[in-house]
Amino acid sequence: MPQNIPSGSLSTAPDSKGLNVRPDLLPESFFFLEKGKTFTQSLSEKFGANGTVFRTTSKINGYTGKVYTICQGQVFLQPCGTDTTKVNAILKPFNQPIKGLAIKYIVYRGLNRSDFFQGDLITSGTPTTFVDIIKKEFTGLYNMLGIAVPQFTAQHIGFPVGNSQLETDLIDDYFLKISKVEVTGGTATEQPKKAFELPMIPRGTHLGNVTGSVGIDIVLNEGDYTIANDPNPFQLNLAFARSADHVLDQAVGNTAFKKKLIRETATQFLDIAAFYGLHTQGKGKIYMSDNSVLQTVEEIASQISGFKTADTTYLYIQGSRQRSYNFYGNQNLEGSTNNIKIGPTTANLALEQFEAGWPVKELAAQPSLVVQLTTDNNDAAAMYVKQGVLHADTRNEDYFIRGKNLLQEEGNGADMNFTKPITFKLDKTSAGKTVASFIQLIYEGKTIVVEENTVSNDPNIPSQVSSLYMKDIDDIFGLINVFPKIKSGTNYEQKYVIDQNLLLIDFENKTGQPDIATVTTKRVEDTIVKEGATNLMRITYETLLNNIRQNMGAFFENRTAYSDNSNSGTRSFEDSRNNFYQPEKPYSLKKEVFEGIEGTIINALSLYLEDGALPSKKILGVTYDENEKLIELINFHTLNNPKFFFKSDLQNNGYYTSKQDTKYRKYYLAVVGEDNAGALKIVTPTPKIYVSTVDNLVFSTDEYAKWTPVIEQTVNNNIYEKIKN
Repeated sequence: MPQNIPSGSLSTAPDSKGLNVRPDLLPESFFFLEKGKTFTQSLSEKFGANGTVFRTTSKINGYTGKVYTICQGQVFLQPCGTDTTKVNAILKPFNQPIKGLAIKYIVYRGLNRSDFFQGDLITSGTPTTFVDIIKKEFTGLYNMLGIAVPQFTAQHIGFPVGNSQLETDLIDDYFLKISKVEVTGGTATEQPKKAFELPMIPRGTHLGNVTGSVGIDIVLNEGDYTIANDPNPFQLNLAFARSADHVLDQAVGNTAFKKKLIRETATQFLDIAAFYGLHTQGKGKIYMSDNSVLQTVEEIASQISGFKTADTTYLYIQGSRQRSYNFYGNQNLEGSTNNIKIGPTTANLALEQFEAGWPVKELAAQPSLVVQLTTDNNDAAAMYVKQGVLHADTRNEDYFIRGKNLLQEEGNGADMNFTKPITFKLDKTSAGKTVASFIQLIYEGKTIVVEENTVSNDPNIPSQVSSLYMKDIDDIFGLINVFPKIKSGTNYEQKYVIDQNLLLIDFENKTGQPDIATVTTKRVEDTIVKEGATNLMRITYETLLNNIRQNMGAFFENRTAYSDNSNSGTRSFEDSRNNFYQPEKPYSLKKEVFEGIEGTIINALSLYLEDGALPSKKILGVTYDENEKLIELINFHTLNNPKFFFKSDLQNNGYYTSKQDTKYRKYYLAVVGEDNAGALKIVTPTPKIYVSTVDNLVFSTDEYAKWTPVIEQTVNNNIYEKIKN
């Protein structure tokens, strides 16, 4: 992940207007076609929107030749539609080709079947490096095990044999499965559905050949987990993997909300031309089949010129709750559907609706780009440029834009409904032709108001509707009802999943202005061994730092810029000893026990850093049973995209002070999510589930904190006897 460090080659030089510092992307990938061979593409075959459908497959014609792996990864083969002479190959990257761009799959559609199989046997009519590699690995594995080498058949690399696979199976079920081999009398047998280990293939491997046409999809990574009762009609399943030519079609949705979710899915895909176009930024390299390397703007632009989108810039904007900009309709101008000013210069901006049609803005032959987004000018309004190069005229703090750099000052005719103009630099050839790329923004510009209905048990008292404002922390912890896709090998494993979508969050500091950061989020399941050998199952939610911008003064402590780098997975443990969740070093937890204002004993946790710096992490800890109560609410109200909502009995979410002068905050947990119509709704369990915090970083229920083994513990002497008894 990108870190907050100066680059050897800056996109724009530091100046008094802002730091303008971003590490080089250093993209490196292999071009998927042979160098020197031409291809054609019609407008109907290009990536992008076309009315009520959105083409995710960029399809080309007039090409007969080799196809190569874009990056190192595992390969999974599937049928290609109804054409028995073709196959599709799904590549899951192991090494990401572009820093900060998480690719989940690259799907090649329409490869010649004969280059992989003769009948059901894996043997190529036209020798390919891919088949050579996997045959060598297959033979080596069985020789190492001392087992007779079986026939190498299509099912060993995922291709279905008989009815062993269902189109509703998720692709991840095959990439993240556990394969088991049973040996009886020297003969190896495997489960038909999982009778393979997908091979790891180097970048630039000759994968197969195509005759006439080939399609390619790039799927961006959101995380390796399954959402319970996901209402989105689109799924990354075998039906998608087997499509000969894939489009998102709004007509598949049978409600307005499901159609909206299909439109939202467009943000999960990236045009192949824009992917290669990004290599013009930050010292990129595209390796070619003749061992040459493309590095200049002119070379890269020439190589992708056959795509109809070779000069298209795509604008992706993530708004509140990790949805696209204006997903909730909160960004519109009053009495209008317009919510963005966009154009090539500040003097030539058009007022438009960003998400009209699809939430991916396509800008063909745009010479430069300026945008202004709507805002309510709240103090927490901020933007982070995840992808894209800011023009030197746009003031920023290492690509974070907030405060006076984002919001306009009243007077001089300024339209306070909008941010300041944000200007992006687009790469162009010497002839002035724009090179395909995409710009990705994380933006929090308006506070979301959610209405809560309180129904009285007394029929004489009418229900009340109250408006609740979403706080920064109410947009952090999700993943409440997800399941890990990575399969467990044993019953004794910590299971953890990552949401790869970035969030903008604040950390309080002593300068009066918060430190701002981008984070991803992690969910961990663990088990604590309590007294009497009983177990307590728990769920921990944790932020992982991606990038941070601090406001530092000479007499203030620095906040750590340690960037977490973690993926979904499992961690084995034994049932006879504690293998509890702990934050990764340099973090550890500190426990504080005190008497609350109600006279009850409160166990609270706080974050500790070995070097004494301020933490850049937030944690929520609940027991498994407490989490299940919230899942029951989510299921009962059929909420989608649920997140924890923190409610306080105090006005303005103020502090309590214990009898021992410990300042703490206490919240009870609710859930905010989308109902069947897509509107936000808040629900609260009964009885309430309370969490406490003494540092505004760790929020935990008493049962979670009480049994958490920690390095340091503080027990107030005044209540020692009460705790002991």
